Amino acid sequence: MNTSVEHRPTLRDVLVTNYDRLTRRLARYLGCPELASDCLHDAWLRLGDSTAPPAIQSADAYVYRVAYNAAMDRLRRERSLQGAQLVDSDLDLFVDPTPSPEAVTQARSDLGAVAQAFQCLPWRHQSVLVALRIEERTREDVARRHGISLRTLDTTLRQALQHCAEKAQQPILAGVSTSRRRLPTRCLRSEAA
Repeated sequence: MNTSVEHRPTLRDVLVTNYDRLTRRLARYLGCPELASDCLHDAWLRLGDSTAPPAIQSADAYVYRVAYNAAMDRLRRERSLQGAQLVDSDLDLFVDPTPSPEAVTQARSDLGAVAQAFQCLPWRHQSVLVALRIEERTREDVARRHGISLRTLDTTLRQALQHCAEKAQQPILAGVSTSRRRLPTRCLRSEAA
């Protein structure tokens, strides 16, 4: 039985024995002691309990090469992950911000429903809604122009907004809270006609 094979140290033993020197050497190459240490740990896992094959002249050089290869694998893996992240962020620059044809069609349909509901409103409701929401006049100015109180103005606006929203089947996104009184039924009758 060949006794030289039995007493040959494992490659892990070579790594442990030369750990500080291998760490410094790999750190000089990689520029990061923590990365060098991590790569030596990866090499330790890769080496397992194997001994240096007889064809290997320097077990130190072999262990360093395994650690170096582990470092290169790690760097390639990180580079590919960073590249994938860059590609995703670069694609965001090419996203078309314009609405889809379906969204345009839906918006036109909603606008048509609001316009139709607006036409069914009494003149004062139309005038108040336009003055407050489109012309952006003050409540006091609109109330004075129509000769009504602020409370009546708020009720008129609330009724107009609720009527348009219901007919367009949309929530009220702007305006005063939900109405306490509904729009007079004569406007609803003129819609049916």
